[in-house]
Amino acid sequence: MRALAGLGGGGLMTMATIINSDMIPFKRRGMYQACQNVLHGFGSICGASLGGLIADSIGWRWCFLCQVPVSILAFGVGYIAIKNQEASIVETDDENEPQTSKSLWVQIDLSGAVLLVLGLSAQLAALSMGGNNYPWTDARVIVSFVVSIILLAMFIVVEIRTGAIPVMPMYMLKGQLAISNLISNVCVGMAAYAVNSTRKWSTHLLIAFSFCL
Repeated sequence: MRALAGLGGGGLMTMATIINSDMIPFKRRGMYQACQNVLHGFGSICGASLGGLIADSIGWRWCFLCQVPVSILAFGVGYIAIKNQEASIVETDDENEPQTSKSLWVQIDLSGAVLLVLGLSAQLAALSMGGNNYPWTDARVIVSFVVSIILLAMFIVVEIRTGAIPVMPMYMLKGQLAISNLISNVCVGMAAYAVNSTRKWSTHLLIAFSFCL
């Protein structure tokens, strides 16, 4: 159940960003983005402390149960604030009888999304097991890494060839600006999470390097 909660929680930030960028009008997008950043920052700072307090007082199960009313509230706010997109029109053989698309599933890159989730899950499993439950040279850790590389390679091939709206368009990874942004984001993310676990000089060096980027 923790793994299931992790898979769902891992997509919350991504889905919120997609909704904010694709369904919210540009003039109102800044306000929604600000609310999203405030909630994400609050959760990142206070989540561990509140989780420990809940576990020590009313029980660890409430760390999951308390998300239910929050999720219901989020669904309600989304239903009220976000307007549903109009159905798309597709051409037919009869020019006088245009019909709405039967489904938008054909525009969703399901195969790419599945490969991405499975590939990252295998990678996280390897990183979690290696050095903790098993040594890095253990066959289970190595197999997880190999499976992750194969699945992510398949994901890239699917993203290049898919006729749907790709999860990660490959053209976005071209150019000096895109590559420099990726490197900067990786360094900032590594520094942010390293601060929570260590206070060594290497962490401060990484932070300084990320800010320089």
